[in-house]
Amino acid sequence: MRRTLMARTSIARTWKAGLLVAVATALCLAQSATDYESPAVMHVAGMLNCNCGCHLRMDCVMPPSGLCPVCKAARIRIASMQKEGKSEGQVLDQFVAENGAGVLAVSPGPWGNATPYLALALGLVIVVLSIRYYRHVRPAPAVPAGDDAALSRYHDQIEKDLSKLE
Repeated sequence: MRRTLMARTSIARTWKAGLLVAVATALCLAQSATDYESPAVMHVAGMLNCNCGCHLRMDCVMPPSGLCPVCKAARIRIASMQKEGKSEGQVLDQFVAENGAGVLAVSPGPWGNATPYLALALGLVIVVLSIRYYRHVRPAPAVPAGDDAALSRYHDQIEKDLSKLE
């Protein structure tokens, strides 16, 4: 009797574990990318600034919650506008009309992207030129020995002043 009770408990545990694995698998498979995470939507969202105060573009992912609610709502709206057949320009124009020109994320352009590298190159040139200059600096010429009479007179004056301090 004890053996059959143990067998039933083992079967129940196996059945529960199998059911748990099946439910977890179903939940994992149910998670799929939504329409508002498509590449077309993310491309348009990358051109817009979020106005929640995070100072990021709308194509960002903010930890720990995973997504800013303002960005999520905007992405859903972008996806619905694209489903209606609106072009990228029309979607951007709609957002600018509602939120002002500050909603557009302006890319820095070619000079804005190249400036840090140009500054690095300029700094490297300055360092190399400084090293070359100071590497070839010659020591100052030796000063000829002074007049021994004047030197002894100053030495005597210093000794006299020091004796007064004692």
